[in-house]
Amino acid sequence: MSFPANTTGLGTAARIIVEGNKLPLSTVPGNNKVIVSLSGANGPTSFQLSPEVADVSGAALPLGTPLVLTAVAAATPGELALTAAAAAVGNTTLYTGTITGGASNAFVGFEFTVAGFDLAPNNGNFACVASTATTLTLANAAGVVDTHAATATTLQGSAVYTGTITGGASNALAGKPFNVAGFVNASNNGSFIATASSATTLTLENNFTIAETHAATATGEDTTLNLTYYADGAASYTTGTSGLIPSPPTVGKVVTVSATGLVTTNGVRGKSNVEISYPVFNNTAGTITVGGKALPAQKVYADVEVIVLA
Repeated sequence: MSFPANTTGLGTAARIIVEGNKLPLSTVPGNNKVIVSLSGANGPTSFQLSPEVADVSGAALPLGTPLVLTAVAAATPGELALTAAAAAVGNTTLYTGTITGGASNAFVGFEFTVAGFDLAPNNGNFACVASTATTLTLANAAGVVDTHAATATTLQGSAVYTGTITGGASNALAGKPFNVAGFVNASNNGSFIATASSATTLTLENNFTIAETHAATATGEDTTLNLTYYADGAASYTTGTSGLIPSPPTVGKVVTVSATGLVTTNGVRGKSNVEISYPVFNNTAGTITVGGKALPAQKVYADVEVIVLA
C-alpha cells in the first residue's frame, strides 16, 4: 500500500459519501448496500464504487491539483432562440430559429425544453431527431403552426474553458469530474464532467456559461489515487434455498475490490463489507493493517455492505 508524499491532508472535517445500488438508495454512513449476482440474473455481476469526499455540509471537496484557467466561451448550444413552429408531421415538429452549433445534426439525441410559444402544444420537453443551423426537429407529435418568440434549452450542452491543461492532450481528461472556481459570473463555476480536453482547453458539461476572461481554476475530483479499499472476510453461504440463510456457512471473502473500487464476486453467495478510507490530516500509511493492507494513519471511512446473490 503506498500513499502520496506526506502533507497535512485536507485539514478539515470530512466524510465519504458513496451510493450503492440497492433500492431505495441511501448515502447514510454505514447504511450503503450493493447487490451483485453470480449469474447476472439477480443483479449486475460487478459494481463500480464511486465515492466522494465531502465536508460536513455535504459539499464535494476538490482533491486534485488545480489547473489554471484564463477564460471560458459561451456554452453551446446555450439558450436557442426560436421564431416559429410548424404543424406536426407524424411524430415530429419542425421548429425554426437561430440554432447555433446545430449544423449536420449535431444535436440529435439531446433533450430540449421548449418554452414561450403562445400555443401550449408547442411547449414541453422533447428529444431532438434532427438539427441544422436554422431548424430543430423535435419528437413532438402534437405541434401546431405558431409564429412567436420562444426558446429551446438543454442540460446536455458544453463549454470550452481555456488555460494550461496539464495532462489534457488527446482527450485524456474526458469523463473526469472537475470543480471550477474563480470566475466572476457564477454560472461559469461549479462541478462538471469533462467531455474533451487538450493541452490548452477543457470542455465541460456546463450549458449555462457566459463568455468571460478571468483567472480561475479547475480542480479534478478523481480521488482514486488517495482512496483505499478493503473487502473483509464474511460468511459465505454455499447451500440453502432461501435468501442468505447459512447451511452451513464458511468463512471467506465473497467479493474482491480493486484498487479503483470495482467490486466483483468470488464465486459464492454471501455478504461482505467493503471499507473505503481517505486520509484527512496526514496522508501517510498508518500502523494498523487489515488483511495485510495498511490503512491511512488519520482517516475518514465508509462501510459498504455487499450482498452476493445467485
